Amino acid sequence: MNLNKRRLIFCTFVYSCAAIGLIGAALGTKRWVVASARRTSNTTESVGQVNLGLFHGDKYLNIGYGLRTYSVDVIEMMKTDPDMMVYSLWVLTVIGMMAGLTMAVAAAVFAVINSAITPISALAGVPGLYFWNISAIFFELFAGGLWVAQYYQRLQFNVMSKDDRRNKWTSDGNASLGFSFWFVIFASLLHMINVFTVFWATNSRTRKSPSPIIEEKTNGAIMLY
Repeated sequence: MNLNKRRLIFCTFVYSCAAIGLIGAALGTKRWVVASARRTSNTTESVGQVNLGLFHGDKYLNIGYGLRTYSVDVIEMMKTDPDMMVYSLWVLTVIGMMAGLTMAVAAAVFAVINSAITPISALAGVPGLYFWNISAIFFELFAGGLWVAQYYQRLQFNVMSKDDRRNKWTSDGNASLGFSFWFVIFASLLHMINVFTVFWATNSRTRKSPSPIIEEKTNGAIMLY
């Protein structure tokens, strides 16, 4: 593998690191779903905002006497209110995210290795680069797809706790997917770029100069004489 091809392979390391950062940010931020809220008994003065991540969230509610801020424990909320989310979808989303993160780290590590040497093992070499990146794409889109299903089944209708609903708060029709979710989609796009980059680096053909052929014919003519 020539120097230019190794440079292209190293570019996949950079993109993999960016994907790792996006996945980590998605896991740590609280914007997988965002929703505005209101009280059905006081729609003119009440205002609220709820932001939920996979594990934590924030809630800002104002019933007309000032804004109150609350922290949300998503896991605890699901325990006290099983109808809040489909638990199996949440678990599989988390598993998909962790698997995607693992594949992204592997893609980054083996990109560095392949930019320096030519490994003998298939999984450590170019076939492995395809495997790690395609696996990362699969798990990231798997997690993202499950969260979309979660959103359309439950979260678009309600992100409020039981106590909030007893106090006439509702978020029905006011929810949307937040930027934490889109981080996962962008990470999968980076791995797609990696796949095309590896293909370009390992399958590009440099045109051979015709001069060696001419030289060979000249040498043959000399030997004939």
